[in-house]
Amino acid sequence: MLSAIFLVAAAPLALAVANGAPDASSRSWSFYDPSYTYCDPGYPLEQDYSKVPDAQLEFAQIVVRHGDRSPVHLISHDTSEWNCNGVAEEIYLHGAGQDKDNTTGSFRQEIEIPSWNQKYGYENIIWKGTCDVGELTDKGKAQHRLLGSHLRSVYVDKLGFLPKELSNTNELYTRTTYVWRTKNSAESLLGALWPMRGISPAAAIPLHTFPKEIETMYGNSDACPQLHLLLGQMSSSNEYQSFLKEQGPLMSRLATILGVKGPSWYDGWDGYFDVLNAHKCHGKEPLCAASLPSGSANKDGESCITDEDVAQVSRNANYEWAFKYRDNALASNFTTLTIGSFVGTLRDHMASHISGKLGPLKLALYSGHDSTIWPLLIVLGASDRNALWPPYASNLIFELWKKNSGDRVVRVIFNGKVLELRKEEQWCDMNACPLDQFYKRLAQFIPTDIVTECAIH
Repeated sequence: MLSAIFLVAAAPLALAVANGAPDASSRSWSFYDPSYTYCDPGYPLEQDYSKVPDAQLEFAQIVVRHGDRSPVHLISHDTSEWNCNGVAEEIYLHGAGQDKDNTTGSFRQEIEIPSWNQKYGYENIIWKGTCDVGELTDKGKAQHRLLGSHLRSVYVDKLGFLPKELSNTNELYTRTTYVWRTKNSAESLLGALWPMRGISPAAAIPLHTFPKEIETMYGNSDACPQLHLLLGQMSSSNEYQSFLKEQGPLMSRLATILGVKGPSWYDGWDGYFDVLNAHKCHGKEPLCAASLPSGSANKDGESCITDEDVAQVSRNANYEWAFKYRDNALASNFTTLTIGSFVGTLRDHMASHISGKLGPLKLALYSGHDSTIWPLLIVLGASDRNALWPPYASNLIFELWKKNSGDRVVRVIFNGKVLELRKEEQWCDMNACPLDQFYKRLAQFIPTDIVTECAIH
């Protein structure tokens, strides 16, 4: 999750009914799916994977969300403990091209969260433990190692598409955002895709990162001010105002319990979703009002967050994002300016492979955020079930196959299964979509001049 762009959702939502499902009568799109889990994704499994008939795999691009992380929003009276030091990362510096023995020696960064003395320290506003804000947890690292091992079973062991050992790093392109958890996720994944790699400079896998000022793997509202304008127009819609009025009491109660205030806590559900689901994924005690002692038996719905609250916040957040990217008149333009440049990158890499410009490159890995995966799913027309908030370590795979006839097709796999499309958008078979048809779909969301289209005139 990157807190770059928020919007409170659109049409009215009803509070959860007794069985945990929302009252869908008050809206046109339901986000309730009993099989959905935010805490873990699905994985591509060797036993379930089959080749495209009469075809050979030529090129693959994998877009992933980082793994499980600590919250990115702080609750000042959160007494829980978050630890991220079970998997150490050691780094060293050396002259480019020089032998690994000629280094500065290795270093290990450790996050220190002291017990504050208020006479000369800040008020205790962060949890206990060893996790920085929004840091990849040990669980998140394990999720990507598991994903990497499953990818190895499919693309190395079963297909023989990728080499057993990565002796030529030119066969791989890896890009992360500037946020450290995406880097650590890519490292964890690749460490299991090609285990037992050495640490010599010659064996180092380049991790490409754009400066955040020009990042295209999520909505960059600083570089694209038009996004701010579109958000303002969406937030002033009747749907937004109706939703805000209906869900405002719930938001106010949660804000009181959590002790939060300010625009970021009143203009959207993102912060609530982040904090509550991060705690849920780690089985932590419900967050309660600061006036309620930790471990108190009085965990009533007025003083503490309930399971029903978490469920409703999740539905609200899902509805909010769907409205932003898909379910309003401005959504197509908003999605184009949010992720269209990156969509163009995915398309151009396919085209460059076909023309022979990529050389030996077989796999491109992009390690990003939920705000990378989600708009891509909207671009593809994913079903309602597949368009829920992308779980930690979500994986979206674009495979380029060449059939024996010479025609090329694209297969799209999301969290281990061929992507399911909405009934309203059955534009192609995601198991084998003809390349020209796939290009035509992507072109609808690729800007022709991003600088001009992002400018406010």
